[in-house]
Amino acid sequence: MESFAVRRMLRPLAGWSAGVGAYFLLIGALAVSLTEFLADNARFADLAAQAGFAGLGTVHGYVASLFALLAVPVGAFTAVRLAAFAAAETDGRLTLLHAGTLSRARLLAAEVATTTVGAAALVTVAGAATWLGAAVVDADLSLPAALAGTWNVLPVALLSLGSAVLALGRAPRGVAALGMLPSAGGFLLTVVADSTGAPAWVGRLSPYAHLADVPQTAPNWPATAVMVALAGTAVAVGTCGYRRRDVRA
Repeated sequence: MESFAVRRMLRPLAGWSAGVGAYFLLIGALAVSLTEFLADNARFADLAAQAGFAGLGTVHGYVASLFALLAVPVGAFTAVRLAAFAAAETDGRLTLLHAGTLSRARLLAAEVATTTVGAAALVTVAGAATWLGAAVVDADLSLPAALAGTWNVLPVALLSLGSAVLALGRAPRGVAALGMLPSAGGFLLTVVADSTGAPAWVGRLSPYAHLADVPQTAPNWPATAVMVALAGTAVAVGTCGYRRRDVRA
């Protein structure tokens, strides 16, 4: 069952990795030129800070700010993979598996496990690509620092995975939309809250408000643990709902 889930994921993962890798390769390659530009143009730096991108005047601050964007595509990847699983059920492609000896919980667990590994692969590709781009322009960014920055946003993507599994157990037609709420919705909330001067509590509803600016600063381990725990709880509740609800056809 696990090998079947892996085979289903490999081609989509390759496409997502190519897109994410190309984007962050460019981010790394522009590290020196953009940080120098913002260091010389305080007005642009202030506008970026108001939109939630502070600290762009240094290489570590620049990549830390842009690494937050990574949670959006990685979160979307997890939501889309679970939406594909829901579509396979609706289209009847899982009927024989449901009729066999394998439990529905194991089918979903294999999908969740492979999707988690895929998300980890995507953040690793992004970190390596950023470091490679930075190395080409001789920017001050080590590979461990780049990987620390990209892995720092993985808990937000796991929240999207948890939301997608929760939707699968309760509202399978809304898996993709509900799954993207923590990553895409959270990022949009952060930008709007920072841009409009909303009360502090509004911005803190977003998971991005609890991410440290890694590699510029150390990770926020308590917030990371809370997000991972919430994601795990959502997966458990969603799995329980998936086991009990009727098969959708």
